[in-house]
Amino acid sequence: MFKNERFLTILDLLQKKKVMRIKDLQKELFVSDSTIRRDLIALEKMGKVTRKFGRVELVKADNIELSFLFRQQENSESKKYIAEIASTFLGDNEAIFVDSSSTTSFLAPFFEGLTNLVVVTNSLKLAIKLDEIPAVKTFIAGGRLRSGTGSILGDISLDFFSDFRADLVFLSCSSINANDVYMSSEEQSGVKRRMMENAERKVLLCDHSKFNVKGYYRLCDVNDFDVIIMDQQPPEEIMAVWSHKNVEVLY
Repeated sequence: MFKNERFLTILDLLQKKKVMRIKDLQKELFVSDSTIRRDLIALEKMGKVTRKFGRVELVKADNIELSFLFRQQENSESKKYIAEIASTFLGDNEAIFVDSSSTTSFLAPFFEGLTNLVVVTNSLKLAIKLDEIPAVKTFIAGGRLRSGTGSILGDISLDFFSDFRADLVFLSCSSINANDVYMSSEEQSGVKRRMMENAERKVLLCDHSKFNVKGYYRLCDVNDFDVIIMDQQPPEEIMAVWSHKNVEVLY
């Protein structure tokens, strides 16, 4: 089992039990003392767990931005499903903004076969994938690369996106409720707002794990998006508000 798979297994177990003995976790994963110790230290540094007296406890740190690889594997099937729905918005002769989220990275395979497509992104990971699709003209933002996330951020990125206009923007978020969309960092929010300002149509990709999670950096109102694409129907109380706000939801 690879490291990130172990991370997801540990968090899944703790999601159900909240607190576990480290020895019990070790037995569940069939790993050595040193491996479980390294994994828990890494998860603790991410702000996801706390270790106490031979036990480990789940911590919900909603303002922590996890590594790209970790986020990509988390709810990967849901994200693939969302990307497949989002691909129906793609067409030839378009300019598209794509953010650096793990969810939007699943769009990459759907760019193949399109003609005269321009993609502008602040995602190092997506740019590498698009390098393998010669028909796509890819522009990547300059700025500071945030270690481990694949995100290029900062004032240089903001200026970069100001020089483009897009037909469509695909964004994701860290949390969403009936009224607002949130991000895990102020820098991410700033870059995404600039993309939205310069795009004609705005599409939010968001899996069910983002519902009603505590947010710290407000990105925008939900009805600032033309469409919200999800992997399952939102809770009834959220759908009622979104219906009143005339938010189009696909799932």
